[in-house]
Amino acid sequence: MKFNLAKYIVPSVISMVLIGTYTNIDGFFIGNATGDNGLAAINFAWPIMAFATSIGTGIGVGGSVTVNTLRGKGLLDDVEKAKRTSLILLLFAGLITTALTLVLFSPILKLMGAEGQALEYAENYSLIVSAGAVFQVFGSGLVVLLRNEGKTFLSMLYTFIGLVVHVLLDMALVNKLALYGVATSTIASQAVVAVLCLISFRIKRQTGRGLTYIGQIAKSSVAPFGLNFVPSVVLLFTNFFAFRAAGAEAVSAYAVMSYAVYTFDYIYQGVCDGVQPVLSYCQGADDIVQKQRTVKTAVIILCVTSVIFIALTPALISLLPWLFNVSQQTAEFMRTGLIIYAFSYPFKAVVKYVCAYNYSIGKNIISNVITYIDPLLFSPLFLAVLPMAFGIDGIWIALPAAQIATSLASVILIAMYKRKLWKNCCSD
Repeated sequence: MKFNLAKYIVPSVISMVLIGTYTNIDGFFIGNATGDNGLAAINFAWPIMAFATSIGTGIGVGGSVTVNTLRGKGLLDDVEKAKRTSLILLLFAGLITTALTLVLFSPILKLMGAEGQALEYAENYSLIVSAGAVFQVFGSGLVVLLRNEGKTFLSMLYTFIGLVVHVLLDMALVNKLALYGVATSTIASQAVVAVLCLISFRIKRQTGRGLTYIGQIAKSSVAPFGLNFVPSVVLLFTNFFAFRAAGAEAVSAYAVMSYAVYTFDYIYQGVCDGVQPVLSYCQGADDIVQKQRTVKTAVIILCVTSVIFIALTPALISLLPWLFNVSQQTAEFMRTGLIIYAFSYPFKAVVKYVCAYNYSIGKNIISNVITYIDPLLFSPLFLAVLPMAFGIDGIWIALPAAQIATSLASVILIAMYKRKLWKNCCSD
């Protein structure tokens, strides 16, 4: 079976960028309404919202991997069972996430080092976002499942509609309700996306009930969840060390830089999510030719986009401080930080693609190790050590250092895996 890769990759990239734009828009309105403390608050609160969307995306991708692998094997009845299981998992995960974040958001914000006005703003935002986490989980997961069904245009359209709702509500509410207002617009837009996707998602009624393939979906969800949430875990650590090193101005600088850097992350992830259904189908159908073609296309796209992102650095240095109305000190931090961050882009692409490729074809152990070695080891280590030698610049250097280390770790891990396979083949 021959796939039109553009049909999957282009809508996936656009959808991911639109999702990432939600926080950029919040930052724009809040930055102009409240200044550095508001921007710092959004950055402190971001991991809480990202946790919910990553849970949904992880289950959506895990369900998609399972569904398309079964589809490649021709097991169509099982495909419908896996789709139903994915939907039920999204609902339960959304309810659990809502309960957890409502209880934990305040301690988490304080643990990250938020204090004063920044803490008050962050708590205002997080309260609303936590209460509506079920919509974020359900909406983000359904977008992925809908795209996996070949309804790529609809998934992109619904994401765009959600963004429009978000912008309109931000404009209406930010001056009256500040952080409460932008949080409300976020949840309302995600609820709209969830409802639209649910209307378009079809499951055949004659299939059996129950949570068939729940274990397989859960295992396939771990790496994509991490791949989407890891930047937010790194953000959590960076917020803490940046605030400790230079106060709200450093966190504000990191917040604005993150809007650009994480937009690039979303584009990388969009490419990876776009090829996932094809790779999973090829794995189930044992279609080596199509798999190789898909891999080659993805690698070329990621290389080209990395070069483009590096080339955009001077424009970002000029535009972002003005656009987000930051202070002079914050702008100075951003100038150095964006130059340093540019070195991380190719390595980010490597890490994301290696992880996505492996979970798409069922090699969950490799993808899990590569995904979690950064937030559990490399980022905390470099953030703790490098500022001792380089001051605030050490905070920014930690990102490319961690990505380079993770890339090297992925190469070593894959080499070890192939060597093990070679030994097994020789012994046979």
